[in-house]
Parts: sequence; structure tokens; C-alpha cells
Amino acid sequence: MKTLSSFKLLIGAVVTAGLQTAAYASSVAEPFAYPESLVAGRPVEGKPVTQGIRIGSEEVTLESTPIRDLAKKLHFSLMREGDGDYTRDWTCLTTGSGSDDFSIWLIATGSPAVTEAQMASNGLSPRGKGTCHLLKGSEKNVSIGGITPGMTWNQVLAKFGQPTYAADDDWYFWSTSKTIEEFSNSREQMNWTGVQLEKGRVSRLFSSQATNP
Repeated sequence: MKTLSSFKLLIGAVVTAGLQTAAYASSVAEPFAYPESLVAGRPVEGKPVTQGIRIGSEEVTLESTPIRDLAKKLHFSLMREGDGDYTRDWTCLTTGSGSDDFSIWLIATGSPAVTEAQMASNGLSPRGKGTCHLLKGSEKNVSIGGITPGMTWNQVLAKFGQPTYAADDDWYFWSTSKTIEEFSNSREQMNWTGVQLEKGRVSRLFSSQATNP
């Protein structure tokens, strides 16, 4: 698994505390980072608890929905860093500026399709400097696997079941792997979904996925 470039890219994104500084990076709020202990947990065989994010009527499926097509539909701009296989396109969206609102990040690492989705509560996990595209109307109905910031731990358990393992700073992870058989080729798919709690409620959550070529 460690020899696969797509897995290296995703693991690198997991353990890096935010995106590398770029000349334009401060114009859009950057995605959050989560503990590198994520990669220490052993994944279990099975179906991921979630494989994407819903934004209004748009069902965004990891490794399937092209991020540029989504940008055209929802009228948001993309940021880019890196070159070649190590490019990353990303954007920040928001439901508003109130404490009950939240921010959303869509990230495509080494792929034209979205490979990761993040959400964070404005009230519990204020985002850093930079702007986020304001969603309108029904677009504000956003969730990752039916979970949104502000929900309780019991609501998370009802949707996702018991986590695979826990990490630092009240992070809980669901890590799965499965083998995809395609003719004579076997491909391994890894999925990481994480939830961070603060004061008994979800402050941040994400879902990432990578499948070897």
C-alpha cells in the first residue's frame, strides 16, 4: 500500500498541517489538519461509513465527482498547489457567518475528482483567515453521511456505528479497506472518515478516499 502514489498523496495530506504556503493561499480559507495518528490505526475490511458529501441536491461522491464540474454548477472558484501528480485543487464553502453555521472544504488530491470533503462548525472550530464561497438556499443543506457539525456523539454512532479507533484531541476514526476485482486486476480502496468532538458535539468531520490505479 505504501508504494502507491495515490495513497502516498492522501496520507501526506492527512499528516500535513494544512496546505503549503502559496502566494494566493491567504485569499481562501485553508482546510484543517487532523492527527497523524490517523495512519496508525488498522483499517477493517468492509464498506465505508460514507463516501462523499451532499450539498443541496448535489451528491458528491469521492473519486467520482469531478471538482471542476462541481465548481461550474455551484459557481465557486478553485485554488491549486503543486505540479504533476502532486497537484491539489481545493475550495472553501460556507452556510453563513453565524455560530450555528459551518464551513465546507472540497479537495481533489492528485485526481480530477473530489478525494476529500471536510466540514467544521463556525462556533466550535472557527476557520482561519481567508474567504469561503457563500452557499444559497437549498445548497445550505450539507452533510457528510447524514452528519453535520453540532450533532451529538449518539447521533454519530447511530449513523456510523462504533469507530475503528480513537486518536488525539477527541478525534474518532472509521477506517476501511476493500478489494475491487476488475477482470484480472485487483485494486485496493482505502477510506478514512473522522469526527472530532467538542463539548459533546461534532466540531469537525471529514471523509477521504484513495484507490490504487
